[in-house]
Amino acid sequence: MFCTNCGAENKDDAKFCVKCGQTISEVPGEGRPSTAKVLKDEFSQKGVGFFQALFDFSFTEFVTSKIIKLLYGLTIFFAGITALILIIIGFSVHAGAGIVALLIFAPLIFLISVIYGRVILEIIIVIFRIAEHTAEIAKQGRIEKKHADE
Repeated sequence: MFCTNCGAENKDDAKFCVKCGQTISEVPGEGRPSTAKVLKDEFSQKGVGFFQALFDFSFTEFVTSKIIKLLYGLTIFFAGITALILIIIGFSVHAGAGIVALLIFAPLIFLISVIYGRVILEIIIVIFRIAEHTAEIAKQGRIEKKHADE
């Protein structure tokens, strides 16, 4: 059975929606929400815009998950710049040092920097996803408790 309020799928014998807490209709055929209702909910669940989240002083919306790709791109860019500077310094010291820097040290520094940056960014994203999922679980618990009290 589907909730007429949010469109979430529920057990057939459910009296309340597991997602939004709305009373579920017992009448067959009334279980599916209208397409307009589902689309409206999809757009409202997308969250607030980037700049609105960026200047949200209550920190209810996370910006990090929206800019993580940019941060990873910057990590690759600066790792490349660092490798290039290492090659230039190597060739300015001596041709042999430049070749060693070009073939060994610059690629190694680039690879280690990108791997390290990626791991750090993945840890950050995992922490934010844990926070989002914990908030969702807490919200569901409050809804279930509210209906158990009624």
